[in-house]
Amino acid sequence: MTLLKDLINIPERVHQGDFVLKLSEGVTHAEATLRDYVVTPQLVDAFDNALGFIKQSVSSSGSKAAYLHGSFGSGKSHFMAVLNLLLAGNTQARSIPELAGVVAKNGWTHGKKFLLVPYHMIGAKDMESAILGQYAEFVRKLHPAAPIPGFYLAEGLFGDAQRMRGQIGDAAFFAKLNEAPGAAGGQGESSGWGDIDSGWDATSFEAATLEAPNGEERSRLVGDLITPFFSAYRTLAGGGESCV
Repeated sequence: MTLLKDLINIPERVHQGDFVLKLSEGVTHAEATLRDYVVTPQLVDAFDNALGFIKQSVSSSGSKAAYLHGSFGSGKSHFMAVLNLLLAGNTQARSIPELAGVVAKNGWTHGKKFLLVPYHMIGAKDMESAILGQYAEFVRKLHPAAPIPGFYLAEGLFGDAQRMRGQIGDAAFFAKLNEAPGAAGGQGESSGWGDIDSGWDATSFEAATLEAPNGEERSRLVGDLITPFFSAYRTLAGGGESCV
């Protein structure tokens, strides 16, 4: 006698999050996302409406916002992942038989380039760092040479520091900066690098300000600047990058 377990894979344990797709992962693993995706008539209408909404925004060159709501596990992230793949021109997504009419109707998307930023809010400490921070990280991966967006509070701190350098001169500025606790030559704890850690100078300062958010040297520079110069920024130290 053939048992059901011999025909399909039945997991021994099932947890609430096992069947929930993370949007960022769903876009990255497109083949797995699309392999078992079932497009119902209701979803056909939803994709048509979503693409029409985007077209209206593109045509009018105006900012528009929309939100997708539904109960836990209803397929919101899966829908957004497939919509993302359609806009990105993914061949497998655009070949879904049930979506043939929608793809044909929205031929305006062919050849268009969209900046599609997939992220999720799980584990985020606040809305600003989740939305702005993940946007910045995504753009950094696409365009490593692009400047860091100005919505980080550290960018304002670095701007203030540059202005102070211009006012008091590099010699006085870096002498004071290297007195910061934890900095090489400072009065706090040793960095643990011994003679290798030579303190801040113009070259290392500039390199640290150009690092990606939460970069090791960038974070160290933020901490070293706060004590001698910018105590009002103290909430930045040790708490990760904060946004405006």
